[in-house]
Amino acid sequence: MTKIENDESGSRLVATRRTALKQGAVGAAGVFGGSSLLAACGSDSDTTSTASSAGPPTNVSGTINALCWEGYTDPAWTKSFTKETGVKVKSTFIGSNDELVAKLRGAPDQYDLVSPSSDTTNILIDAGQVRTIDLDQVPNAKTTMKFFQTAPAVNVDGKLYGVPVAWGFIPLIYDADVVKPAPTSWNDLWKTEFKDKVSVWQDIALIYTTAIQLGYKNIFTLSDTELEAIKKKLIEQKPNIRKYWTTAGELANLFANNEVTIGMSFGGVTVAQLQGEGRNVQEVIPTEGATSWFDNWMIPAKSKNPDAALAYINYFHKPENQKTFAKVTGYGITNENAFDLVPAEYAKVYDLNNPDFITSLDYWKAVPRRQKYLDVLNAVVAA
Repeated sequence: MTKIENDESGSRLVATRRTALKQGAVGAAGVFGGSSLLAACGSDSDTTSTASSAGPPTNVSGTINALCWEGYTDPAWTKSFTKETGVKVKSTFIGSNDELVAKLRGAPDQYDLVSPSSDTTNILIDAGQVRTIDLDQVPNAKTTMKFFQTAPAVNVDGKLYGVPVAWGFIPLIYDADVVKPAPTSWNDLWKTEFKDKVSVWQDIALIYTTAIQLGYKNIFTLSDTELEAIKKKLIEQKPNIRKYWTTAGELANLFANNEVTIGMSFGGVTVAQLQGEGRNVQEVIPTEGATSWFDNWMIPAKSKNPDAALAYINYFHKPENQKTFAKVTGYGITNENAFDLVPAEYAKVYDLNNPDFITSLDYWKAVPRRQKYLDVLNAVVAA
């Protein structure tokens, strides 16, 4: 029997349009018959490799311990993976990439699979905490878009360390039955009418988003002056903040209990849960734009079951599972083997038929002064 710990389901809907994504409302709910598409983490890895020319591992067993975002180990495909391979999936869900880094550093041999975002992968690579990956062992991933195979976030000195999971954006979320007219700007989260009714993500992405709101261009290399302005801006928002959320489920509960009506989301897991409960919650890309991200499957250098992790990645990238992943999570899929399987409206939302679009986006990048950003975030929360 499949053992899935922390069972999950949901969908993230994302609207697309360019770099810091200067666009408006998003919406493709119902594309997959009711799911919402916003509707939108050791040893030297040079010597620890999964390289092999023998094809995908077949003699696998045991358990995969995954440290990942909600939605990435959904029973919709992990149950059949377990049935086919005998490998069980145990998941620990993260609320931020920095949590992923801390957990992996604290217990490097506890996890077999992690899903860091593109601003965090190089931290793990540089620290020798993840293995290189040979696509011959995950042949289904050979048809992922070349951009994701060659991106500096996963391809370093010609060595591949990650296989893409998904991509998307960080939107604004609101209760459409309460917030009228619909919000169009991140500045709406500062309106006095939303006193004690706002919740935003306690994550470095809040710094990125506020930088976009303030019109800063180089959001991953902010100056001290810019960071100070961001801190001042976010502290000014404090009267409106009901709570800084750390997980998608926490944000969903805040909306479900009518504690908040507007905020910042990382996508459709929250929307799917709330819409499934009959709530008219929507997400939108504000006029200032939104940051874009892509997440990656990586295998820790000290994984106790790397072959099973490879088998999972390969299974995840089967065409039918990519289609299911799109339906369940609403995130942008990365494998061209499934582009013809998803509904036309979903393909339009993500502009899948335009190969130049995905490569034009300015995805989260490694932040040289990441701790400085986090110090600002912590100062805001504590203020």
